[in-house]
Amino acid sequence: MRTKYERHLSALLGLVLASLPLSTAHAIQRPAHLQGHANQAGLDLNPAASRLTLRATRTHAWVDKQTTPSGHRVNFAALERELGQDLLVSIDADTGVADLLIPRGAQVYGANNSPALAEQFALGFVARHVNALAPGAAASDFVLVSNQVSNGVRTLGFVQHHAGLPIIDAQLSLSFKADHLIAVRSQALPNVWIPARGGAIDQTKVQLQARTWISNDFAAGAIGRSSVTSHGSAAMTPMTPMILPLVQAGGAIEYREVVALEVSLDQPIGRWLVYVDAATAQPIARRSLLHWAELEIDTWQRSPLGPRQSFAAAQMQVSVDGQVAFTDANGQLVVPAPSAAVSFSPQGPSQRVVNDNGPVSSVMEQFVPSQSYVWDLFADPEQDAQLSAYVHTQLVKDYVRGIDPEFAPLDLQTTVTVNISDVCNAYAEENTLNFYLNGGGCENSALIADVVYHEYGHVAHVLGLQPGVGLFNGGVSEGASDYLSASIVNDAKVGVGFFLDTSDPIRDLDPPGYEWHWPEDGGEVHDEGRIIGGTLWDLRTSLIEKYGVAQGVAKTDQIWLDGIRRSVDTPSWYMEALITNDDDGNLQNGTPDICEINEAFAAHGLYQPLGAAVDLSETKLADGSVELTLSYGTGFDACPGMVTPSALMRWRPRPVPNGPETPSTELEMNEVSPGLLRAVIPAQPEHTVTQYQVELDWGNGTVAPRPDNRADEWYEYFSGEVTQIWCADFEGAPASQGWSVDGEWSFGPPEGGGGDPTEAFSGQSVAGVALSWPGTYAPWTQSTLTSPAIDVSEHEVVRLQYRRWLNVEDGYFDQATIAANGQIAWANTASADDWGSASVHHSDREWRFHDVELTPMVGADGNLSVSFSLGSDGGLEFGGWNIDQLCIVAHEPAVPPEPPKPLTPPACGDGIVQANEQCDDGNLSNGDGCSSGCLFDYVPPEPDPEEQGWDPGGRGCGCTAAPDTAGFGGGPGGAGALALLGLLGLGVRRRRRPA
Repeated sequence: MRTKYERHLSALLGLVLASLPLSTAHAIQRPAHLQGHANQAGLDLNPAASRLTLRATRTHAWVDKQTTPSGHRVNFAALERELGQDLLVSIDADTGVADLLIPRGAQVYGANNSPALAEQFALGFVARHVNALAPGAAASDFVLVSNQVSNGVRTLGFVQHHAGLPIIDAQLSLSFKADHLIAVRSQALPNVWIPARGGAIDQTKVQLQARTWISNDFAAGAIGRSSVTSHGSAAMTPMTPMILPLVQAGGAIEYREVVALEVSLDQPIGRWLVYVDAATAQPIARRSLLHWAELEIDTWQRSPLGPRQSFAAAQMQVSVDGQVAFTDANGQLVVPAPSAAVSFSPQGPSQRVVNDNGPVSSVMEQFVPSQSYVWDLFADPEQDAQLSAYVHTQLVKDYVRGIDPEFAPLDLQTTVTVNISDVCNAYAEENTLNFYLNGGGCENSALIADVVYHEYGHVAHVLGLQPGVGLFNGGVSEGASDYLSASIVNDAKVGVGFFLDTSDPIRDLDPPGYEWHWPEDGGEVHDEGRIIGGTLWDLRTSLIEKYGVAQGVAKTDQIWLDGIRRSVDTPSWYMEALITNDDDGNLQNGTPDICEINEAFAAHGLYQPLGAAVDLSETKLADGSVELTLSYGTGFDACPGMVTPSALMRWRPRPVPNGPETPSTELEMNEVSPGLLRAVIPAQPEHTVTQYQVELDWGNGTVAPRPDNRADEWYEYFSGEVTQIWCADFEGAPASQGWSVDGEWSFGPPEGGGGDPTEAFSGQSVAGVALSWPGTYAPWTQSTLTSPAIDVSEHEVVRLQYRRWLNVEDGYFDQATIAANGQIAWANTASADDWGSASVHHSDREWRFHDVELTPMVGADGNLSVSFSLGSDGGLEFGGWNIDQLCIVAHEPAVPPEPPKPLTPPACGDGIVQANEQCDDGNLSNGDGCSSGCLFDYVPPEPDPEEQGWDPGGRGCGCTAAPDTAGFGGGPGGAGALALLGLLGLGVRRRRRPA
């Protein structure tokens, strides 16, 4: 009996294929006419239809259950009741969807052996928890499209619909291992809404507009070179409507009803899947189906491969006396005695070689039993290319079959075209391999074994994706194909021999002294591919050291195969590696090789502890200092020797508006307990604003900044007491608090659309722009919220202090401003006057405290009115303003401390007796008892008129000075005393008074 998903599968297959690279071609070098265009792995948006900057990848945040927003608490509580209190939950930071669930020991009896039991549980689970997995959707919006087992993991995939229309790349999946629910993943979209379309789709107009867009961009407007081609599926007509989600980093989401059709160019060669608006026929976006490598001839050169080798002509179709037969895996066939006429060409059930530059090589010979025939076409490279392509296509298929004999794409016959009239290239398209002639400094690409292996890696990826589970990603496809080639030839240097005159590789997955790192080396698909390719190669090396060659390679190759089936982007490979490596259906107790997996993925920036919710809190202490605590949780995957996470905190006085940057102080945060770091900003002067930021380094090359907002990279707080003049909490109607609203402003609970918060900072309501779903402000609008006039005449310094959650496009396009009495007091960051580089969008991810000084704007009458405005242009909309807990406050001007008196060195005459002074009477006069040298001054007594002579018995020392000892006596009148005073005088003269 067929299960429900089997009954739906044939009807849905065509719709599912709309989200897959239906005719994706992957080549060795991108043609000149595609150089400089958008990343061929993703969507290239039509600037006339949308100026969205699509997110480069999904951003995830582990949920801290202690600080879960109220909007999620009910849903998470329901999940925990079913899956246990230890459930780990990750949220898509842009869509708010719970995108990953990791339970601990959630047993589902019979799920691995019984497709029906697994399906029954999955359908019920989706119905019970659809509000967490896809807010705003119904369980009936999800249709089961796959139920497959790989390496002991049963995975069920669902695709999401809305109003009966499939949503491109929207899906969720459940995986079971050892009869346990091991993980739930969701790439579902929330609160999908599209306007009703009036009238039928104008198929002629749709095709013409799509062809025109492609022809104008790539063929100088020569529309005759373009054509609309089939999707390759009888289940899908070219005009099947579907929903295209456009997700912006920061939470802005646009939903467009589109039709998808393939547009091809014959000169220059190209093929695109074009999404056209179903109502207006305007092209919205395109996805290239030809993916070309970025290679330069003068960089990526090398010689042909080494010595020739005889391979078995395995599984080749032959004719024996007119009867069709096939060789076996060793190239052997049955020949009746005494002889038989045997003919063959490079064709078999697994592959069929086509020569684009002439007839296919063939042989007709009379064979006798036990005869050995070697087919050698070495003398003619174009003929030799046919044999090389046949042999190495068979070898790569046999290699993949050794990983999983049940891998279905291996049973399809692959068409291999050689000697295409071009040079320096090769590509894969659907189930075809295509190789170019020798020339331009490049070898005939069919002669290079690892190029053949690489191209088949693309076929395995595209055809092996599990519907409703994996998503195509160009960087993943390139890296996975590089790894397959490298693993077969046991060499991290990929493509040796493709370019002539050098032995350098096309790409090196393990360059000496360097690791390809996420996200810095992302972007162009082959650059990004080296990240996951290098990760897998490092893991392969580590597991070989642990288990030996055979088991180490087998374990890594299995992770490779499951990764191309189930991954959605480069970062998602970490989770898929753990699921494949797990042995008991419980990821929370680790996996057998989690330490090796962590080490390999960490070296390439792809590791983050599962369940580690990063939270930064701020506490003002009694002494005026501010304590910052950073919690990151403790994951279940700690390994001996792993580096402990660390964090740096920087703080600075806030710069003056439009002034120079102020220097910052950097502190290392101290660990106070497992998963908790602390740092303290010392007390700052009264009535000042201090800014700070934190960088959490996981210790493995991955850094998590806080705040995570390129347009505003510093949190801030205010020091000192303030007087509240006027406050608003937005809990009532605007008029009740004196506010006037214009445009899209309103008061009410936030709904989380467009990157908005899911709950108010305090209370229930906020003031915001476009609070209702989908939460993004409209194009070409001006919205303003204005306070009443506030009397601030009794205060000298006036400030605005409030909580903000703002998401707005770069200020070059959209302007979010705060004004006081009509004067701009603050505006969002605006890039330089350059349309192409204006991408510094303001994206708050939490409620932020914001202080704005308004003193210069106070009117002569002492009144002040504050307004918040948002002006948008015609493209790319975000969530806009959300404000809460607003107050106009005041304080007295800060009294600057009295400057210290300049320090004066001690000196004679300053009235202070120093250690080298006998006295200091505050002057430099002599004859007053203290000389100008600060020595005791001898003052002779006034003469007694009755005493004219010297009375030795009266005053004096009572001794006489002998003439021969004059100058050496001890009396005050002796020369010795004068000499002593003279020396002291010299000492005084050496001390200079300050000028």
